[in-house]
Amino acid sequence: MNETNLNPQHTIHNTKAFPSFSKPKIIGCFSVGPEREYISSAENLKFLNMPNPRPGKPLRIDLNEGFEIRKPKPDSAKQERIDHPLRFIAQNVARLRNHCVEANTTSRKSLNVDFVCFRGLLRMVMCTPYEKKTSWIILASKYKGTIYLCAKDTPEKELDEANQTEQQKRFCYYGFKFEQYILTDEPNETPNTAAAVVESEEFCAMFSATLEGKRVLYGAEMDGIVTDETIDKAHLNENILNRLEFVEVKVKRRETNQRQVNNFYRFKTRNWWCQSFLVNIGKIFVGLRNDQGIVNEIKEMSLREIDRDSRQFWSASVCMVFCSKFLAKVNELMNRVDCPHTVYRFEYDANRSQNILFNIQKGQSDESFIPDWYCAVV
Repeated sequence: MNETNLNPQHTIHNTKAFPSFSKPKIIGCFSVGPEREYISSAENLKFLNMPNPRPGKPLRIDLNEGFEIRKPKPDSAKQERIDHPLRFIAQNVARLRNHCVEANTTSRKSLNVDFVCFRGLLRMVMCTPYEKKTSWIILASKYKGTIYLCAKDTPEKELDEANQTEQQKRFCYYGFKFEQYILTDEPNETPNTAAAVVESEEFCAMFSATLEGKRVLYGAEMDGIVTDETIDKAHLNENILNRLEFVEVKVKRRETNQRQVNNFYRFKTRNWWCQSFLVNIGKIFVGLRNDQGIVNEIKEMSLREIDRDSRQFWSASVCMVFCSKFLAKVNELMNRVDCPHTVYRFEYDANRSQNILFNIQKGQSDESFIPDWYCAVV
C-alpha cells in the first residue's frame, strides 16, 4: 500500500474558514423499483403527511408493526455499486453535454464534471476527521476526464451485516416504518400502514455542486417533499424539482439523561447535518421512540439548530474542508490516468487514525465498477 500525506485528524486542528461550496442544484431524478430496477421518472416521490391526533387521543405509532411481513432490500443490491447514477447520466448525456457547451468551459466530449458519486460517499468522507470506529474503502476510476467514486464495504462491515441480530434488523426497520406513517404517494393522502414495507423502493435526485472549484455530480435518495399541490411525477423537470421543499425523516430513541443527549450531538447529528446540507435540506422531522419502538412525538429540527447545538462536539467547517482535501488528493494522484478499468483503492483505518492509504489496480478486476455499456454511451 502507498501512503498519502492526508491525515483526517490533522484537519480538526488546522481548519477555520468554511470552504467555497455552491448551492446544490438538482439536475434530474429517477426512482428505484421493488426489484431494484431503474425507473427514469419520479414515480416514487413521496409527500410529507404529518399525523393529526384527535383531542384526547395522543400520538402513538408502533414501529414494530409489520416487521414480520416486510420486504427487505435483496442481497443483489450490494452488486449495484454506482450503476443507477450511471444510468441517469447515460440517458441524459446529450443534455449534460449541452449544459457544458452553454457554459463554454469544455468540449462536447466531456461531461464538465470532475467527480461522480453518491451523496452517502461524500457524507462518509466529511465525517472522517471525527470518526473513531468506522473505517472505509473508496474505489476511484477516471474516464474521459471525470473521476468516478464508489464506496466498498470493508470486511468488518460485511461481517457485522452477516451477523446482524434480530434486534438490530428491527432497529433498521424502524426508520422505514416511520416513513410509511408520514410519507405518502400523494399529498393529503391517508397512509396505508397495514401494507408490507418495501425497503427496496427509492426516489433519487441527481445534484450538481462545486466544492473549491471542483464540480461534483452526485445521486441522493430523498425522503419526501412538503406541498399540498398534486405533482405530475412523469414530467418533473429540473426547474420544478429545484422549487420543491425536500425534507428528511428520521427516528431516534428519546434520551433520558444528559449523557445520552451529549452522545446524540457528538455522534448522530454530524451525519444528519452532512447528509442534509449536501442536498440543501433545511428541516428534519424526527420521530422520538421509546425502548419498545413506540413513537409518541414528532419533533421538527432545523439544520441551523443542529449546527448551533453541536459545535462543542464537531465543526461543519472541518467536515467540508476535509472533503475538499480528499477530493483534491484523489485528483492529484489520478492526474495522469484516464482508463475506466484502472482502479485506485483508497483506505482509511479509523482504529489507527493514520494517513489515508492507496494502491493501484490496472486492468479489469473484481473492483472495476464502470460498466462497458456506460463507456459505449458516454
